[in-house]
Amino acid sequence: MRIGILAFMVLGTCTLSAWCHPIKPKFVVFPGDVLKNMTDTDLAQSYLKRFGYMDILNKSGHQGLVSTSKALKRLQNQLGLKETGHLDQSTIEAMKKPRCGVPDVRNYQTFEGDLKWDHNDVTYRILNYSPDLDASIIDDAFARAFSVWSDVTPLTFTRLYDGTADIMISFGKKNHGDPYPFDGKDGLLAHAYPPGEEIKGDAHFDDDEFWTLGNGPGYSLFLVAAHEFGHALGLEHSNIQDALMYPMYKYIADFSLHQDDIEGIQYLYEPTPPKSSTTTSTQKPKSTTTPPKTTSASFTITSSVSMPGKPSVDPCEVDKFDAITEIQGKLHFFKDGYYWKSSSGGNKHHPVSFNVSKRWPTLPTKLDTVFEDPLTKKIYFFAGTRFWMFTGQKVMGPRRIEKLGLPFSLKKVEGALQREKGKVLLFSGEDYWRLDLKAQRIDEGYPRHTETDFAGVPIDAHDVFLYKRHYYFCRDIFYWRMTTKQKVNKVGYVFELLNCPNV
Repeated sequence: MRIGILAFMVLGTCTLSAWCHPIKPKFVVFPGDVLKNMTDTDLAQSYLKRFGYMDILNKSGHQGLVSTSKALKRLQNQLGLKETGHLDQSTIEAMKKPRCGVPDVRNYQTFEGDLKWDHNDVTYRILNYSPDLDASIIDDAFARAFSVWSDVTPLTFTRLYDGTADIMISFGKKNHGDPYPFDGKDGLLAHAYPPGEEIKGDAHFDDDEFWTLGNGPGYSLFLVAAHEFGHALGLEHSNIQDALMYPMYKYIADFSLHQDDIEGIQYLYEPTPPKSSTTTSTQKPKSTTTPPKTTSASFTITSSVSMPGKPSVDPCEVDKFDAITEIQGKLHFFKDGYYWKSSSGGNKHHPVSFNVSKRWPTLPTKLDTVFEDPLTKKIYFFAGTRFWMFTGQKVMGPRRIEKLGLPFSLKKVEGALQREKGKVLLFSGEDYWRLDLKAQRIDEGYPRHTETDFAGVPIDAHDVFLYKRHYYFCRDIFYWRMTTKQKVNKVGYVFELLNCPNV
């Protein structure tokens, strides 16, 4: 993204979106003048607590006091600063900049818990105008802001001139009709509500600000509106500095939507080919026609049946597989973009290779964990800090693993054990977490230590999976098999599970 002249902006009390727990917008005192008389230490403690960095550490499950150093590292990671864990000058300066009042860190839920519009033909209405720009220019700025999102989704936006629209847009000052007043010039610029009934979905802009199209002093109405409409569609803040949904905003002369924003909105509404027209208007002064309906498109991958490939590795000589899991009753072994299936009936032969991308397009070559939900038959793929969910040939993702409530510091998930009642245990390093698949969030009281609850298996296992009512923990070419009563009853070679010849 090419970034032009920078002018820092703050978007008011922007509400958290569908990727987080649904909450009401919370007015937070703008940190400007109030914080000027605070010491740096007081500022840091207040900032870390206010924006959620201390709270998420308290929920991590580890005993002992919350570490300010770890909280600072999380803050520095969120703002794209060098992760020192110390209250250095760059961190202090970042804390003093204007910003959105919504916390950056929360427990997240995804998929079933998302807030989003249940229709693709979203309506909007402009209730009034700012005196800073001609009405026609404001109309165009809002239309272009909506087009930012409709260009990459099946969404269309239809303007209404009376009645109630999904997104009601207005300009107001200070106490402007909702519980979250603006604070005058150069403070909170705007706020928006997540999708829903009544006030939800609405976007409010502070009329004490000087609105422009980005040339000279003032704030770009187009950029602020595009961000606020992202919230109105269900998006939360991003930790990518160049993303439109980053909480601290910069003026961008040559704007283009960041890939992180695209992935977020397409996760909610799915992608679609570019459209020639994205916004429409009803006739003034009254709408006499029903907004056109757009059928919700499914992101369906069309591909041929997986065909044998030619990997550069021999599965019977692999020292360490990327992931192992049971899918549709057969063990699958993943390595470098290929997978092999265990043969049935105990017959030993050289396994046939299949290309991962042909059966599950969009996945990276290197995977860390794969598991199938036994109830819904959805298949989850984890790679680094992202995960995907496949339902047949339909894919949702990638999403960041912290959306599930996993810590920001976690680099990857290295194994999964499906449990009863829609639960799955996710392993990484010496710890594991319990994920509620329906709620799409980590249960309270986690992480727990692997060696405490699964004594006798290597704590640095890289492949953990469930197969025939036994738990398997792998390290290099060996596996440790454990009963559901947490007793190790066998140690063997991974090749035995693959039914390799001469093993």
